[in-house]
Amino acid sequence: MSGGGSARLIRVHGWWILLVTVLVTAAAYAVGTTAPREFRAAAIVVVEPRVRANTTPVPPDMGTEKQLAQSGLVVDPAARRLGVDPGHLAGGLSVSVAPDADVLTFAYTDGDALTAQRRAQALAEAYVDYRNADDGPGGGPAPTQRATLVTDAALPGAPVRRPVTVDLGLGLLLGLLLGAGTALVRDRLSDRLRGRDDFARLLGGPVLAGVPRERRRRGEDPGRPVLLRAPHSPAAEAYRYLRSRLQPLLGDNTTVLVTSADGREGRTTAAANLATALAQSGRGVILVDADLCRPRVAAAFGLGDHPGLCDVLARDVPVGEALRHGPVPRLRLLTAGQRAPGAADLLGSARLPQVLRTLRGWCDVVVLDCSPVLAVSDAIVLAQLCDHVVLVGDLRRSTRGSVARAVAELSRGRLLGILLNAPRGRGAPAPRGDDPAPVPPGLPAVGSAPVAPTSPASAAPVPAAPVSATPVSPARASTLYGSAVSDNGRQPPP
Repeated sequence: MSGGGSARLIRVHGWWILLVTVLVTAAAYAVGTTAPREFRAAAIVVVEPRVRANTTPVPPDMGTEKQLAQSGLVVDPAARRLGVDPGHLAGGLSVSVAPDADVLTFAYTDGDALTAQRRAQALAEAYVDYRNADDGPGGGPAPTQRATLVTDAALPGAPVRRPVTVDLGLGLLLGLLLGAGTALVRDRLSDRLRGRDDFARLLGGPVLAGVPRERRRRGEDPGRPVLLRAPHSPAAEAYRYLRSRLQPLLGDNTTVLVTSADGREGRTTAAANLATALAQSGRGVILVDADLCRPRVAAAFGLGDHPGLCDVLARDVPVGEALRHGPVPRLRLLTAGQRAPGAADLLGSARLPQVLRTLRGWCDVVVLDCSPVLAVSDAIVLAQLCDHVVLVGDLRRSTRGSVARAVAELSRGRLLGILLNAPRGRGAPAPRGDDPAPVPPGLPAVGSAPVAPTSPASAAPVPAAPVSATPVSPARASTLYGSAVSDNGRQPPP
C-alpha cells in the first residue's frame, strides 16, 4: 500500500485499529495475569572429568552433557523411580548450562510445588547415577565424566509468573497487526468515498476543491457561511481557492447549479459560500434557493419569512420584489419563499426558464441551491437549464454508489465537483491558523434585518463607489472583502 493509501486508511479507520489494538492488548494482559500458577524447582550438578590411572582426563563438552541430561538415558530411569510416564515427565524439564562453568541446572516446572521439587531432584539424581556408574550402558566402558549433585532441589515457595510486559508487548503487536488487517478488509468492503481522486473518477470531471473540516466555536451559527464567521480559517481559504479555479469557467450571465447525491452532504453550505466568495471578488451574484422541499438559504443568511421562488413561479410576486440584499455587496438572495400546495411541481413549469433568463440579465452569476439528485427530480430538471453543475461530496457521508447514480442522472450537464470534509492540505492551500478573524468594519451582520425593496429600482444594491467592470483577478479577490461596489448597471427592470 502506498504512503497516501496508508495515511488515508489510518485517517478513516484509525478508531477501528485503535479499538482492536486496545481489546487484544487487554485480553493478553488478562490471560497473562489469570494464567494457572506454576512452581519451579531446580537442582544443580557439577560435571568434571573422571580421573583414572594412566589416562588423560577429558574435559566435559557441556553441550553434549545438556543433550544427555534431556535424553531417555536420564529421563527413563527417573520416570520409573517416580512411577510416571517418561513423555509426561520430560514435558516440564528444562536443563541449562552455566556460562564459563561445568555446571548443569535441572529445573522442573509444575502446577504443584511438591511435584516440581520431587521431579527436579529425581532427574538430577538419575543423571548423576548415569555419570558415576562403573560401567556404561550394556556393560560397555565406563563414562569419561563424573557428576556431583551440589544443590538439592528445594521446595519452591512462590509461583513463577511471566513478566506482564511480555504479555503487553505481544498483545500490542498482535493487536496492531489484527487491527490493520481488519481495517484493510473493512475499507475494501466499504462503499464510502476514498478521497478526492476516487471522487474525481466517479465524477468523470475535475474536483475543483477540497474543503477541510471546520472547527466551530461555541455559540457560532453552524449555518452561517464560513467566509463571514471565520474568514481566515482553512475552510474559508478553501472556498476562495474554489472561486479561483471556477473563475475561468464562468462567462457573463452564467448559471451554476449546486447539488449533491443524497441529503446532509453540505450542498447549501457549498452554495452559500461559493456565492459569497464570488460576490467578494467583484462579481454580481444572485443565490437562488431552488430546494423547495427543505429550503435552508434563508436560515443560513438570517432572513425571515419573505416571498421567494415559489411566489415568483406562482406569479404572485414579481422577481424584482422577491430579491433580498445579501450580507456582502453585490450578493442578492432569492429564497424559497412561501410553500404552497403543488410547490413540488413549480420547478417543472414553463415559468422557470423565464425566471432564470431574467435573473441572468441582472447579474454575472446565478448560483442555485437544489435538492439532492437521488431524492427528487428537481436537480435533473434544473441541470438541463444551467451552464454548470457542481456535485458536492462529503468524505464522511457520501457513498460511491450514490455518487455514481447521481452522475448517471446528471450526465447531460457539465459536471464539476467539491469535496467537503476533505483532509487538511488536500485540494486547497489553507493557512495553518484556525482562529477566526473579526469581520471587517462596515460589513452588515448576517443577523441584521434585510433591506426589502419597496420598488423595483430599490431591489438593486446601493452603489457606494464606482469601480471598473473589468473582472478582478484571483490574486486580488480576497482584498475586496467587504468593499461596496456597483452592480455594473444591472437592475431589475421597472
